Amino acid sequence: MRGMADFAGNWFLLFMLGAIFGKVMGDSGASIGIANHMLKLLGEKSVVLVIMLTGLVLSYGGIGTFIIAFSLYPIAVALFQRADIPKKLIVATIMVCPVTVCMAMLPGSPSTQNLIPTAYFGTTAYAGASLGIICSIVMFLSAYLFLNWQIKKAKAGGEHFVPSPGENVMDLSAVEGEKTPSAAACFAPIVVLLALMFGIQSLTSIPSAYAVSLAMACAIAVGCFLYRDRLNIQDAVSSGASGGLGSLIATSSIMGFGSVVSASAAYASIADALVNMSANPLVTALISINVIAAITGSSAGGLNIFLNSMGEYLAASGLNNAMLHRVVCIASSGFDAMPHASGIVVCNQIAKTSQKDTYKYVFICCAIMPFCCAILASILGTMGIV
Repeated sequence: MRGMADFAGNWFLLFMLGAIFGKVMGDSGASIGIANHMLKLLGEKSVVLVIMLTGLVLSYGGIGTFIIAFSLYPIAVALFQRADIPKKLIVATIMVCPVTVCMAMLPGSPSTQNLIPTAYFGTTAYAGASLGIICSIVMFLSAYLFLNWQIKKAKAGGEHFVPSPGENVMDLSAVEGEKTPSAAACFAPIVVLLALMFGIQSLTSIPSAYAVSLAMACAIAVGCFLYRDRLNIQDAVSSGASGGLGSLIATSSIMGFGSVVSASAAYASIADALVNMSANPLVTALISINVIAAITGSSAGGLNIFLNSMGEYLAASGLNNAMLHRVVCIASSGFDAMPHASGIVVCNQIAKTSQKDTYKYVFICCAIMPFCCAILASILGTMGIV
């Protein structure tokens, strides 16, 4: 109970404010507006690029994975239908940026995973910026090339877009003009969020989690003001807070489970064996975090449980703290993407697709590729690139 309560208390504001922000952006049409503006900028032939970049913008702007899945799916499925791309690739295309690049790699991301290490290493959300940017570029390009290769392969095999039973695909031409905010209004709250995050963390000594929460609250206020004619503010705040608290309790329960496991004699023996083995501390971190994340189906769970038991050991290893922050953060985005991971389950439910059809693409994009990026970050970090 202490493990559950401690996590819930520490991350209450971030989960609740993040969900409210996502609800404000979604209900106002700003999320769809961002996707439409991306589509106009990049063209209809760049379907994968439009969806990935929109997911990246929304996620880096502090919107949670579940909200992105709900917001982005209607326009993603419309684009897939127009380009005649099989639906089996839609879940991986929607999920890849929010659960890899933005969740763990890009410096300054307001994600929980990027903020957890700050409490152990005395760093900020921008720690290991060079490593994060390099891995973000590698991850984005690898996923983009892989998904386009699979699209060509599927079309060569005679596969086509087939809507799910009873599905009504949105007409993109109907979601234009006054039905979505202007481009400036769509992006304004995200710009405010990122600018305030950077400014507060650069100019004050406020802990990163609180700095992000303060920036998020200001971004919500800006969104409510800009979208006041399109939005029922009371409903957005109420339902957003409710959804955020539900996600917080679910994640905190995993932390409670981790506390039970950590208190067992068997776990203590395993932890001692890992600490005392001759392997490099980074290798220990990579293996341990991914094993725990795979069991729990949660990147935040794997990272928090590992750092609770071995954070002091890592911090005392003599390695650069900024590098450690970024490496463990990226490592948490690897094998958390198991079939039982809540984000993958929810996205399949939204898309009305089956794990049997979609998971192999999700596994490669959201598990194998980020794990390889964590290895790359470890190698570059030991070479002095931070």
